[in-house]
Amino acid sequence: MEKERSRGVPPTTGVEPRRTEVESRAAPARTLRATILTAVAVLALVPLSACRGDGGHVDALARIAAPEEASDIDEAEVPGAVSLAPTLLRVQTYEGSGQLVHPDVAFFSRGWQGQRYWLAATPYPNGNPRVENPSIFSGASPREMLVPPGMTNPLALPVASGYLSDPDLVHDPATGELRMYYRQTVPEGDELYLTTSRNGVDWSKGRRVLSDSRYALISPAVVRETGGAWRMWLVNAVENGCKSTRQQLMLQQRRSTDGVTWGTPERVELTINGRVPWHWDVQYVAARSEYWALVAAYPEGANCAQTSIYFARSANGTDWQTSPVPLLATGTFAPISDLVYRSTFHYHEKSEVVSVWYSGARVRDDVFQYAVVSARYSIADLLLRVSGSPGATVGRAESQRTSRSLIAAREQFIAEFP
Repeated sequence: MEKERSRGVPPTTGVEPRRTEVESRAAPARTLRATILTAVAVLALVPLSACRGDGGHVDALARIAAPEEASDIDEAEVPGAVSLAPTLLRVQTYEGSGQLVHPDVAFFSRGWQGQRYWLAATPYPNGNPRVENPSIFSGASPREMLVPPGMTNPLALPVASGYLSDPDLVHDPATGELRMYYRQTVPEGDELYLTTSRNGVDWSKGRRVLSDSRYALISPAVVRETGGAWRMWLVNAVENGCKSTRQQLMLQQRRSTDGVTWGTPERVELTINGRVPWHWDVQYVAARSEYWALVAAYPEGANCAQTSIYFARSANGTDWQTSPVPLLATGTFAPISDLVYRSTFHYHEKSEVVSVWYSGARVRDDVFQYAVVSARYSIADLLLRVSGSPGATVGRAESQRTSRSLIAAREQFIAEFP
């Protein structure tokens, strides 16, 4: 597809950099965690349609093992890695709530600055956007979220009239830097900023790289493609924000040669029957020559306080095939039983398994309390879960009765959605 002509980079505005005192740039080596692996066959990736058989009942959830300590090898990378049930991640957020939303992970099989997993997310205590400021965590395993030694979150603060949200983390092998893109919303529009780091501790002042109408730059997902080109997928909900219908909301992509100057938006075709796509994460899986996505989507006629996570695949990043049932629905895992929101993933080529980090919430005292959980699936298990076949048990809990407390939490979510 012919690339769109790039626009010039707008000038930097008043987003404040994070305030930190660097104590040490060299993180001590950590004892890595792993699981005792069982001898299971690893199946090759097959089309979604191949998983829609009518064989005997299989309880997918019953086959998931609990994590255990084993060795210094990253368990997710070892062939035969077992599936792991969703596990709540404990985290220290800068404002003390421990409530996070909108995770995005960069994975390094050999580590980067001493850690394999680097994660960006934003605190969101009881849905408070005033502290929804991008923060960085790292860990030696998928179930660790630690503040890197020597740094202090958050990485940026908004201007007085705005709020921040929607961080996305990506590695640039050409420079050795981690890049974090994040969104600032102000009364007159949306802006995307870029901050970079060579050590995970010191981060540059946010540089504005894109601006558009309010709600036009929601949930950016950035990929550095083969050959050094950059691509970004976005949600445009300028017509009706969090209450958009499928006709009002547009999924879009933009292209860039440097990840700084971005071209004009192109439409993306992705449909989930009866659902409105909302927040999503997109990655290019080179080993499969495909783009994959996790899409938080809500029922048509509802709003973004009622999302579940769907799996999607594409050969070109423009035309997508989506799963008929969610990978994770509401009512499935207690800490995020009432809302499953924007989530992220990594495909481990060596083991052919997928690590997933879900964000979501449960209701306490008529408000949402947010959390991030991690899970791991073999390819066969993941495809079974999203196929809609009789053996798949995921998604059945989504028809749970709506309590008065949940209704109140959803109403507050929508009322306070900036």
